[in-house]
Amino acid sequence: MILVDDGSPDNSLALARAHAAIDPRITVVELARNFGHHVAILAGLSQARGERVFFVDSDLEEAPELLTEFATVMDANGVDVVFGIHDHSHGSLLRKATSRAFWRFFNWASDNATPLNICNVRLMSRRYVDALVSLPESNVFLGGMFHWVGFRQIGIPIERRPRSTDSTYSILARVALAVRSVISFSTAPLKGMFLLGTIISTFSALLAVYFVVLKIVDPTIQVGFTALIISIWFLSGIIIACLGVIGIYLAYMYTETKRRPRVVVRDVFRAKKP
Repeated sequence: MILVDDGSPDNSLALARAHAAIDPRITVVELARNFGHHVAILAGLSQARGERVFFVDSDLEEAPELLTEFATVMDANGVDVVFGIHDHSHGSLLRKATSRAFWRFFNWASDNATPLNICNVRLMSRRYVDALVSLPESNVFLGGMFHWVGFRQIGIPIERRPRSTDSTYSILARVALAVRSVISFSTAPLKGMFLLGTIISTFSALLAVYFVVLKIVDPTIQVGFTALIISIWFLSGIIIACLGVIGIYLAYMYTETKRRPRVVVRDVFRAKKP
């Protein structure tokens, strides 16, 4: 069992190390600071050595007992990955709706189609884990990486249990994750900007022809000042938004080109076997 401490603010690390001190089957990976949920998962997977690796979040919304069911499905189907699909029996209506909307948008924008409402809990083969942790990117979105790697995978519906504590994922953190997912696996925003620019340019050209013809037919007609101001503000907003999208892509490229490690491990603690 590998426990990853991603800069937890409570006494989780001390409790984990206390258990590891008396049980040589437990390994504790202490990260140097909080690097983020998905990066911490990869840090734990990089320490795993088994022929099969089972991952489950420590909030236990997904039951660890799923390992037995997943192993049975893996043996019966000869696949490399068995993962869970949320049944959405728990959670607020807003969370359910936004989750479905996010995955539908991700599949629409990305070339890497992903099953809807997947969760992190999964049983994986050795070769799949080796391929997954070998991916070098720093901007990690595991929801896309899990399926980009390929291999034979199968998803099964599971029950998601309610959390005993509030989630530490804030609205801003969820928005940042959504942006990272699209930027990491899709060029659709850039293509959309090109399409939008083409549409606006075509519309502007047709509108210019229309006003020229209108002026020739009736020279007394005046083109309004209001229409001019609205056009300027509209086009200025489009330009600024497009520059913002380009800036986000450049920021992610800048992060990747620095080639810093995804994570820094402060210590790996395990008791010596007797």
